[in-house]
Amino acid sequence: MTAFSTAQERRARRRSEARGAILGAAEILLVERGLGGFSMRRLAARCGYTLPTIYHHFGDKPGLLDALLEERFRDVLEVLRVIPPQQDPAAAVRALMHSFVEFGLRNPTHYQLLVATLREGSEPPAAVELRGLLETPLDALLAAGRLRAGDTEVVAQALWAFSHGLILLRTSRADLAWAPDLIDVALDGMLRGLVRPAEASG
Repeated sequence: MTAFSTAQERRARRRSEARGAILGAAEILLVERGLGGFSMRRLAARCGYTLPTIYHHFGDKPGLLDALLEERFRDVLEVLRVIPPQQDPAAAVRALMHSFVEFGLRNPTHYQLLVATLREGSEPPAAVELRGLLETPLDALLAAGRLRAGDTEVVAQALWAFSHGLILLRTSRADLAWAPDLIDVALDGMLRGLVRPAEASG
């Protein structure tokens, strides 16, 4: 290993560390204050890096927000991509939603960020990919005549509302003795209302 390559590696490591520290501070600040209370000056004070350094890494405030959202959606995708394939598209929807709720419960700060900071027209590529993971089995259920609503969009919104409510309720009231099988019971009940069994399709 040459001295030049070693210096390059050190610079790359410093860039990565600075980027990570800035994004981490931005996430906390956004969760605390929301978009209205977020500013680059507040971020600089929080993370310890100067404004020119922050702008060097991310260009501007929208660029920083997009980078943060992309990174956090990638975190969710890493979890959902390892779900084993399911023959029944209804089982695939269940597995995806179960893992998504569990992710939100394990990472409440990440989840609050994803909910609070998506701006109109700013959906990052990872968010599009995440939505596609759910749309694929829903489209299969629609084609098989198994969606009771007959519309994948309303079903996707219903599942989103369900998961959102469950995550927020559990994380905001962690003092309560929640049933250990709550996710399973609630999700199974939700899906029974949205999806017909395979043998009853058509």
